[in-house]
Amino acid sequence: MPQATPPSPSLGDLHDEQIVALLRSGAHGHLLAAYFGELEYRELCCLAKLAATRRRPRGPLVYLLPGIMGSRLGTVRRSSASLLWLHPTAIAEGGLAQLALPGSRALRAVGVMLPGYLKLKLTLEIAGFRPVFYPFDWRQDLDRLGRALVQSLERDDSKKALIVGHSMGGLVARAALRHDRKGRIARLVQLGAPNAGSFAPVQALRAVYPTVRKIAALDRHHDAETLARTVFRTLPGLYQLLPSPEVYTERNLFDAEAWPRDDLRPEATLLANARRTRVRLPDADDRCFLIAGTNQETITSIAPADGGFEYIIERGGDGTVPLQLALWPGAPTWYAEENHGAMPNNNLLLRAVTDLLKRGETDKIARTPPAESRAPLRRLNDRDLRAQATRKVEWESLSLDSRRRILEPTITAEFVAN
Repeated sequence: MPQATPPSPSLGDLHDEQIVALLRSGAHGHLLAAYFGELEYRELCCLAKLAATRRRPRGPLVYLLPGIMGSRLGTVRRSSASLLWLHPTAIAEGGLAQLALPGSRALRAVGVMLPGYLKLKLTLEIAGFRPVFYPFDWRQDLDRLGRALVQSLERDDSKKALIVGHSMGGLVARAALRHDRKGRIARLVQLGAPNAGSFAPVQALRAVYPTVRKIAALDRHHDAETLARTVFRTLPGLYQLLPSPEVYTERNLFDAEAWPRDDLRPEATLLANARRTRVRLPDADDRCFLIAGTNQETITSIAPADGGFEYIIERGGDGTVPLQLALWPGAPTWYAEENHGAMPNNNLLLRAVTDLLKRGETDKIARTPPAESRAPLRRLNDRDLRAQATRKVEWESLSLDSRRRILEPTITAEFVAN
């Protein structure tokens, strides 16, 4: 009798190394191609096989920190994790309300979003490093996360560690420098870190950030405004990514009076706490390096409009972080014409990261920023953006590409109201 075909695994139930093993073996290729994308899947298969032959168990240790929302959050019972962020069923059933703080202490980081970061890990393995993912609870205070990172480094068997931090992960690593009394951090490379903030948190708090609106469209019980009011307004980590008034001088967004007078106005206490945390972030030293994205359509400024905000879009950053808010005084900086979310998957940038970790220098990308057109391309306001993704959408109805890109700040066709 023919043997029954074993059921396909649930990727949410697999550990990172199990997924890498599937990539090496070619098993469940259709499932993984849908998860990563066909082209990305083929490349990851090659990288996984090559990494298996190049792995150095005693190679230089590298901690890899993802960006905000790039760590999976869930509860762990015995040996299994119950995923909340980002799980389609949990979203549909209104489970994201559990992300509000203060919340359950059982909820914690349980992994990273592999499509965004696995290529980085495999590339560094091939280069002779010993990379490990360091997921973190992106809802929490940066200083608290930085202390926890240092404690993890001190528990590790390596006396020194290298760090690559993407987006918010770069700020967590920066915060860790303040607590690194034993000098465990040997070198830090930031990718697209919002060193002086970003306007994406402003939009998230205003319920108009595309990712927030897409997630809310999948939630049968809450709209975007409810999620912003009851969840995102409670998260210290989000407040601490607001634009720094020392760099963005047009409006002090750490002052509640600078915000529209409605029920989405941020909490004054959390704003004040966030301001203190940002001021304490340390300056760069000779361990620190930055790769910033340029020449992408990016919100570079805001202004009051119709009881909300108007957002001015220019080619002035990486699509999420304006260049002026990415810079970290004192840190040698390289520039790449790449989108914020795609930085950890860009082959040229990955070669540059490898160089910086090895020798603190690279010629793979430019040390001078390309000329950017600072003429406003367009303006959008809260009212315009709240007209997007207003109808409820079932996860099963999304294209595979849209599912993969659920965290990207773009509204795909499935979310456009008819």
